[in-house]
Amino acid sequence: MELLPTNAYLITEKCGVSQVAPKSGREFQLEEIQRYVGGYIEVVRLTDDQIIIVNGEGKFTKGCNQIATAIAHLHRAIGQRDYIARDAVICPSKMLS
Repeated sequence: MELLPTNAYLITEKCGVSQVAPKSGREFQLEEIQRYVGGYIEVVRLTDDQIIIVNGEGKFTKGCNQIATAIAHLHRAIGQRDYIARDAVICPSKMLS
């Protein structure tokens, strides 16, 4: 599956990738994005226009999300020894209100 920079995708810890969209059609609301990542959010900037939204406390309870971690490493958004845990959402920064 090709990840298009104009779309949003849920990347699960179990290596699943599926396209998602905000209920409003334009921007995710906080509660909506918290449901996708399973708790408090943390935003990791990949580029000026692209972000990955992760569970800010994910490392306390779950293992590595290999796909989200690889994307973050590719963009040098996190350190080489760091990782992203739990489910994550990658999307254009303008989609998070």
